[in-house]
Amino acid sequence: MKSHARHEDPAVSGTRPRIAVLGSFMQACCWEMDRLPRLGETLRARGFVAEAAGKGLAVAVGCHRLGARVDLLMAVGNDAPADHLLSWLHGEGLDTRRVLRCSQPSGHGAGFIDANGDNQIVVHPGANEALGPDQVAAAEDGIASAALLYAQLEVPLDTVRAALALAHAHGVLAVLNPSPWQTLPDDVLACTDVLVVNAGEAQALLACPLPAGRDERLRRIAAALPTLWRRWSGSWLVVTLGDQGSAAWHRDGTHHVAAPIPIPAVKTIGAGDAFSAGLCRALAGGRDMADALEAAGACGAWSVAHPGILASLPDRDGLQAMLRTGA
Repeated sequence: MKSHARHEDPAVSGTRPRIAVLGSFMQACCWEMDRLPRLGETLRARGFVAEAAGKGLAVAVGCHRLGARVDLLMAVGNDAPADHLLSWLHGEGLDTRRVLRCSQPSGHGAGFIDANGDNQIVVHPGANEALGPDQVAAAEDGIASAALLYAQLEVPLDTVRAALALAHAHGVLAVLNPSPWQTLPDDVLACTDVLVVNAGEAQALLACPLPAGRDERLRRIAAALPTLWRRWSGSWLVVTLGDQGSAAWHRDGTHHVAAPIPIPAVKTIGAGDAFSAGLCRALAGGRDMADALEAAGACGAWSVAHPGILASLPDRDGLQAMLRTGA
């Protein structure tokens, strides 16, 4: 396990940590309904919204709003959704120099959200599949100068592999959210320092079923960890548990549990990405994992309490307000 330089928290030092994000863009179309449709069933929706989304994009925007300097590596199509997104990113103040424009359509996603905030999502990757190892290699200077690299699996696995390998080579803390889930090859795991998974992904990663109760979930995860540590040389496994909070385990046996912040949910889409943004921003700023989990949970709670996807990502004032709510 390699060591990483400690980066000072901007609240103390006045600096802004640099975060490299392997991004993805999905033009999200969401239908709101009283309940989710069954197989072959047609339902009338009571609401519809179309907006920019994407796991990597949301984390990049979230880290930027929380005060980090973000290098966003991403691919978009040559279409109206991409035009609108680029204009919006410029307005947010995010650097788009490393955003690749391609001939194919941008990524698109369709989501159905019921009255409880539960959802079903289908995505077509589109231009995200054009982001390849060559674009990663061209961005080596940005990755090498970052405190942290964040990657996810809405882009090709070879692209993720190349980005994580560069981070590993330069001693940059590498955080991977393996979503949408696929089995992780050993060479991808070997270059990953922090894995961030939800309960369903944890079941697949650890090959152990997780029951509904939080305490039993935590016990089963802990019992399955020795097998993971034998395969993976990384540092932290972080598991989000929805309205049960989150937890993190270090390979040295250190364990942190963060309680949820009870707050009425408007929706759940985007909460995981808000959590990841808060986690990455805190870790890149030199915070320990216990503090990072607390900040991440507050970002996730802020997200579920507000409408929209990118619009629901908190800034630093929003994060502090939510931390006070959970105190």
